[in-house]
Amino acid sequence: MQWINNLAVMAAPRLNSEGLVEWGVKNLIPIVLLFIGIGIIASARKGQMSQNALTVTNVMLGCVVIGGAALIYGFADNLASFVFAG
Repeated sequence: MQWINNLAVMAAPRLNSEGLVEWGVKNLIPIVLLFIGIGIIASARKGQMSQNALTVTNVMLGCVVIGGAALIYGFADNLASFVFAG
């Protein structure tokens, strides 16, 4: 039975995710922000300024949350060693 487990481990595909996050930050996030900006401009032409202000506020809060998550992701080792250091 052990040889089946070893065979399954050796046959498992390996995923190289190096650079995947950087690619997403460089390519996907600007495109998403572009579509959000186009939507805000299109609704501003219709005179819906209060909805635009709400949308911009939500986008800014979302960016803060994403930035905080990236900060925690980047400094998770230091944060864990600081909190759990005895």
